[in-house]
Amino acid sequence: MQPKRLLLRSLWLALPVTLALLGLALLGHLARPPALLAWLLGLVLSGALAWLRERRLEATGRYLEALAEGREADPLPEFGPLGGDELATALHRLDRALAEQRKRQAETDRLLATLLDALPDPLLLVGGERTVVGANKAAVALFGQQPVEKPIEASLRDPGLLAAVEEALEEHGEAQLTIQLPGPPSRAFGVLVVPVRLRRQAAALVGLRELTEQLMIERMRSDFVANASHELRTPLTALRGFIDTLAGPARDDPEARERFLQTMAAEAARMSRLVDDLLSLSRIEQTEHQPPNVRVDLADCLRSVVRSLRGYAEEHNATLDLKLVDPLPAVVADRDQLVQLLTNLVDNAIKYGGTAGQVTIQAEHVRAAPPGAGPLTGRSAVRVLVRDRGPGIAREHLPRVTERFFRVDPGRSRQLGGTGLGLAIVKHILRRHRGHLLIESELGEGTTVTVFLPTADRRPPPAPGRDGPVDVAQH
Repeated sequence: MQPKRLLLRSLWLALPVTLALLGLALLGHLARPPALLAWLLGLVLSGALAWLRERRLEATGRYLEALAEGREADPLPEFGPLGGDELATALHRLDRALAEQRKRQAETDRLLATLLDALPDPLLLVGGERTVVGANKAAVALFGQQPVEKPIEASLRDPGLLAAVEEALEEHGEAQLTIQLPGPPSRAFGVLVVPVRLRRQAAALVGLRELTEQLMIERMRSDFVANASHELRTPLTALRGFIDTLAGPARDDPEARERFLQTMAAEAARMSRLVDDLLSLSRIEQTEHQPPNVRVDLADCLRSVVRSLRGYAEEHNATLDLKLVDPLPAVVADRDQLVQLLTNLVDNAIKYGGTAGQVTIQAEHVRAAPPGAGPLTGRSAVRVLVRDRGPGIAREHLPRVTERFFRVDPGRSRQLGGTGLGLAIVKHILRRHRGHLLIESELGEGTTVTVFLPTADRRPPPAPGRDGPVDVAQH
């Protein structure tokens, strides 16, 4: 506050009082001493009023400078009637209105931040110099660190994405692209980059949506169609060849005709099994998210499966040994699917367990399933083991044995009549029943397949993920 300016403003404000007192003194209506005293008093009051106004003007100036620069402005102080004028009063009202607006803006910002954090898709807000100025919780979880106040290259290094962000910062329009984030495992994302305005500056909003599962499903569907077509084409080709031979060179050869007809019957039976398994797998997948609600006697299912497969085991010189440890509690299951699951496991053990082998089927109740039981760990469950003494499965093949059409030995599997869908059906049945599958194998020692099923007296565990309830291990 400048003293000279304050003095001049005081004299200016005291001028009306000075003229009035001077006029009264000249007309003889007021003696000089009282007039001088009144003038001094008016001068002091004018100085105080000038000081209050100067202080108000300085505060108003700082307030306007802050608003012009976009900074947070200190609220204007309250002044009494002697310290204000029309401009100051109007500015004070403006200050109160702006404070209310800032309050509403802060509430809106908090609501917007809450909504963005609630979105499952990661979002990044990129400002000048490609620096991330905002990120929701999904983005923080994706990148495993706080990406804010760092260059976007620290989180996303895809050249196409960086070019799209640069275009958005120059306000050239939005862009859509697909990127791969390195793993393990590698993940695919669809990205939308949109130009926006942030505090009157150009910015870019980067939204990511994961496509990994969608691309995986499309790849699985494509592989499934290709594998199914191949599996059907092979016996069809054989049948067509035999038909052509029977219609031509072997027309009058009874011995060849008999041999070809037997082979054709075997190929037709193989096609029939393949179609049956495909239809069965399709039906299981359709009901996969509908847990069964019927109590089933698991021990009775096991006895039924062993009775039905005993003749098949004798054909392969194998013996079936069923062991039921204590009375088994009931399980909530679809009986037909449960029988199919057990049949597939025992059939595989007989088929691939080697000749003159023993297949052991053991079932017991575990009050708290061990850590290897996946989602049933620590819960009441029934454990069913199917063990063979066959050649076993190599370590590199274990993670894939439940894939559709996967075979460790394709030639032997086809020779034995396998379709490559047995364990895939088992996996999907267990997924519907909220169970778990554990496969352990050692070359030369055999394979043990363990199934965990929740008992009927306990609430079922949550549904497993799309990858399925499967663990593999090697001793």
